[in-house]
Amino acid sequence: MISFPQSLPLCFFAIAAFAPLISGSAGASEEASAAPYVDSKAIKERFDEISAGDMELLRGKKMLFASRSFGLNLFKGLTALSKKDSKYDLVSSYERYNVFKEGGNLGIIPADAFDKSNIVHFLATYHPHTKRLEEVNDLLGEGPHGFGKSVDVVIVYFHTATPALFETYKTTLERWQSEYPNVKFIAVTSGFMGPKYAKENDASQAFGELVRAQLKGKVPVYDLGAILSDDFRVGNQFCPEYSADPAEVHPNLPAGEEMMAKGFLLILKETFAPQPTP
Repeated sequence: MISFPQSLPLCFFAIAAFAPLISGSAGASEEASAAPYVDSKAIKERFDEISAGDMELLRGKKMLFASRSFGLNLFKGLTALSKKDSKYDLVSSYERYNVFKEGGNLGIIPADAFDKSNIVHFLATYHPHTKRLEEVNDLLGEGPHGFGKSVDVVIVYFHTATPALFETYKTTLERWQSEYPNVKFIAVTSGFMGPKYAKENDASQAFGELVRAQLKGKVPVYDLGAILSDDFRVGNQFCPEYSADPAEVHPNLPAGEEMMAKGFLLILKETFAPQPTP
């Protein structure tokens, strides 16, 4: 079991050879220098480059995804994309488990979950935010699951974060990559909510700036904050056209959910298939 200061929330999205890239050790390579980065601009310019062959490759990857509600918005966006064009289907082999509702009981996730589904999504324990990292850690390494031996991608989504967590975040990813060298890790910036959450949004932006400054170009980065703000066109908040939530929490309109989904497919594509796949 990993131990984190409970005062620190953590936003992250896992995929890539993190430890040597972050530490700047001799393992840094040409692949590191070409690590993909996806923001709103990248989606608009490169999403249409995703081929049917790329999608077939991605459908063969096994993914562990931990989130709260922003993950639900993301998967709604993926479902909507697949309905518009079946080429983009990534969710036909998908199962979700509500660990939070079951009081943090990871036992509701079958040990053979990846024998039945390629994407295993669990709604994580809400508080403290670091608890979901412990849950992912247990699923990766502890019996009876041991998913670290079988997954290709691990993703943990948070809608908000603080700059104080960055060093813990980085160190955790380094250790995980050392323990699970066959799992890819993608760094993620924290998301945004509506304007009434200005304090939380500013903290998320400060965390995101650390990710961009220290990790961009070294590991794949999915810039959730930039995607939700349309590259900060509206400042540190999500675009108003991306949400109809009166609570100003969720990017729950199709425009927002589909931008999240397009960015998600693009970072996966450019991580696993840097060159076009026929």
